[in-house]
Amino acid sequence: MIEQIPYLTSPDWLMKLTAESMLKQPFPLSDVLDGSLYYPGAGTDGKPVRWLAGNTYSFVYTDYMVDQSGFLDALNHDDTGFKGYRILGTKNVTMQDLVPNGWSPMPPNRDDGNPRQWNEHLAQPFCIWAILERQAGYGAEHGPERFSLLYLCGEGVASYQALYNSNKIKPKILFLIQHGFGGNWTDFEDPNGILARSVAVNPAGMPDWLIGRHQRRHESCWPEYYPAPHICYLGDGAGYFAAWPLGKAIHDHTN
Repeated sequence: MIEQIPYLTSPDWLMKLTAESMLKQPFPLSDVLDGSLYYPGAGTDGKPVRWLAGNTYSFVYTDYMVDQSGFLDALNHDDTGFKGYRILGTKNVTMQDLVPNGWSPMPPNRDDGNPRQWNEHLAQPFCIWAILERQAGYGAEHGPERFSLLYLCGEGVASYQALYNSNKIKPKILFLIQHGFGGNWTDFEDPNGILARSVAVNPAGMPDWLIGRHQRRHESCWPEYYPAPHICYLGDGAGYFAAWPLGKAIHDHTN
């Protein structure tokens, strides 16, 4: 948990779930998406859970190169960042569950890149919703008792448009880290890029926090995120990252 980002108590909808109720009840779309953390190009990176569980209890991952068996295998290995947790239950989620009213994609422009350049490497699409529960022997200092993880094998920009924009819901945190290691058709950090444009037109607004690579002069990659009143630095051996609050555009307008 990051102290600068507001802490939340475990939501009732999460704590009441059982493996049986997950299968029998309709997928709780609004509960899972509203106030979540969104991580495009996530792979099976557990850093968001390690750093931010407690700031949010719902994590939404997308990646078009991770297959279903690879995702489920990662949840059962301690070296992926999910150490100390076990799967309480899972549910296969359909496109109708995610986008009940349909959606109209925002097409990329020429400067965004070629969305088909990695087509031959794409995994078979799937979407799984998992609830993970802290194992016996791990205390509250390790992390919350439970968290929700929705994993969509899909492209990060289109998935944001479909999940959040079409449902008029925004995530609390946008996590832009691992995508830079390869396999991404467009630059998620580009302030004029297709992801930034997609996030900006969400009728629910932009995420409250952006977490990304530490830029020069402590600036965030997107100008709407302002390095005040707090910047929280995070290190994991692979680099340094920071959290920025939404508000630079507001700050500039009022000063």
